[in-house]
Amino acid sequence: MLLSKLISELLIEHDCVTVPGLGSFLGNFKSAHYDLENEKFYPPSKQISFNSQIKVNDGLLAKFMSEKSGSDYDFSLKEIHQEVLKITLNLNKGSVVLKDIGELNLNKEGNMVFIPFQTKNFLKDSFGLSPIYIKELSQEENKNNKDFVFEPKVRSIKRSKFYQTAAVWACIIFGASSIYYNVNNDLLEQKLAYEQDLRDESFSKVQKAVFDLGSLPALTINVKRKASQFYVIAGAFRVSQNAENLVATLKEKGYNSKVLPLNEKGLNPVAFEGFSNRVEAVKGLRSIQKKENKDAWLLDINSQK
Repeated sequence: MLLSKLISELLIEHDCVTVPGLGSFLGNFKSAHYDLENEKFYPPSKQISFNSQIKVNDGLLAKFMSEKSGSDYDFSLKEIHQEVLKITLNLNKGSVVLKDIGELNLNKEGNMVFIPFQTKNFLKDSFGLSPIYIKELSQEENKNNKDFVFEPKVRSIKRSKFYQTAAVWACIIFGASSIYYNVNNDLLEQKLAYEQDLRDESFSKVQKAVFDLGSLPALTINVKRKASQFYVIAGAFRVSQNAENLVATLKEKGYNSKVLPLNEKGLNPVAFEGFSNRVEAVKGLRSIQKKENKDAWLLDINSQK
């Protein structure tokens, strides 16, 4: 299975995809913008970057490959290791292209340099949206467009479908041309309006949250649920008593350990700790792998829903 395809699919759902031994692909939100030189409007997107310093296995890629291929976790790790070796060897000869993601190269100092592609939008809310081409009109062309009057004429039934289609395209072209002429004056206003819409939406959500707040204990419960999205897993047991015994041992060492609900294989996962965001969870995973268990891995409970 192609490594680039797996990374591409994961980047739509996650903001960090680590390839063990190679580095991490990071996704950052980028708002809609206009490219004046190429005359394009781009929708909101997820800008992909690469960090070669973050390459400790967090379990996400191997687990995803295991689910896709039907092989076990350890075998998937070996497959990833083989792919990383191939990429490393090819980098010494030239560039390595990861389909839909970007291109890897080595600079003069021997460090990896990543050039992202713009062919695929990884932002889930904008997935599938393409840039809009809008051509600039001169002042004279715009003046002529303002004086334009469309006068429909009676046509035969046989030719009506053709002219209806032509009329639709004419309206689209005329409308797009008129929009672009005013883009230099209206672009800032459109940006401010877009940001205002985001603020209004955020304010509406805050109002709803305040309305539904209820008592303070309910607020505390919501915070705890939100803080338990990521878990560093110590092991999984079919016998619940074994899971409880491990939890007791980890709590004695100072960990906020707990038994998670049964997974799809009928096992009780035992977590060292729970985290509210992926960045903190990855840091916790590395620390635990160094001090306690090198085979510990990271579980995102939302990915199992």
